[in-house]
Amino acid sequence: MPLVSVIVPVYKVEYVVKNCIESILNQTFTDFELILVDDGSPDNSGRICDEYAKKDDRVIVIHKENGGVSSARNVGIDRAKGKYICFVDSDDYVSKDYLKTLIEIKEKYNDVDNIWCYFKTVDKYSEKIDCKEVSSETNLKKYTVKDIMILHEKWLDAGPVCKLYIADIIKGNNLKFDESLSLGEDLIFNFLYLDYTNKNIMVINKELYFYLQDDENSLSKKYYQDMFEIYKKINSVMYQYLNKWNCDKSQFGKYYNSCFFKYEVVLKNTFSNQNNVSNKEKIKINNKILKSKEFTMAINNMSYKPNILYKLAYLSKNYRIVKIIEFVFRLLGRNSVDEE
Repeated sequence: MPLVSVIVPVYKVEYVVKNCIESILNQTFTDFELILVDDGSPDNSGRICDEYAKKDDRVIVIHKENGGVSSARNVGIDRAKGKYICFVDSDDYVSKDYLKTLIEIKEKYNDVDNIWCYFKTVDKYSEKIDCKEVSSETNLKKYTVKDIMILHEKWLDAGPVCKLYIADIIKGNNLKFDESLSLGEDLIFNFLYLDYTNKNIMVINKELYFYLQDDENSLSKKYYQDMFEIYKKINSVMYQYLNKWNCDKSQFGKYYNSCFFKYEVVLKNTFSNQNNVSNKEKIKINNKILKSKEFTMAINNMSYKPNILYKLAYLSKNYRIVKIIEFVFRLLGRNSVDEE
């Protein structure tokens, strides 16, 4: 029985998946199984996975019909035999001491259920991996779920990567990634999981995970017709747990900051070139969002202080005014969200 099950969902990554797989197989810690879930990939990704399975008996390949990344992760969870579970995305890679560090910290701090680390965003694969310390004060910092929005601001709770999960907590409570969501399913999974743990989180102040930036699939390039509804659901789940965990006023201020920034993304998403409705209709859609109770709550309760003209434009509930203010600030070469 391996100590760790590493789950990698694989889809259309034939040019980079080797980097991911080899970074895992070359770990200094070796007591793991690598579960590669080929999610019906139409390219050579599945064949590449099979080649590694022939060379290393720690590699298990599952081929399935395409169902999305959440479906692939759930299949991996069902197959996992390890005491712990780690997720790695197939276009990313990890430092050679990634698993060793996570396991050592977990064994040293047995009173902490959640072991997390930092990630570094990169634009290409590099064999020269520089695991930088995020903080020079100490290699470790302990948090609880009452500090969750501090970690949210650091993007540490957003994905399933950079974390060591306890398999019994996931399987014993039948925790799954929501396959109906195309965004935010991993953040919701993390909040659900955290609630079943002892609520303690140890963050290793090192960038041990390397996230490959994919501009093609970034939120600024991809259009999501249901993005507002998805973000409302995500924010609702977060709010539920902040209340349950008795988080203080500062955490709620950060929560509303997060809501506001998500809704800003939604408003810009409406004007994606992939949205084929007229500009008049796009303005109409965004005006409806600006008038929604969710947006109103966010802008009225956030602790973040944007430029007053920018805030007044949003409070006007007229997105044309928002666009005018943004245009003026661009002409002035200033960031319209800067605090005055």
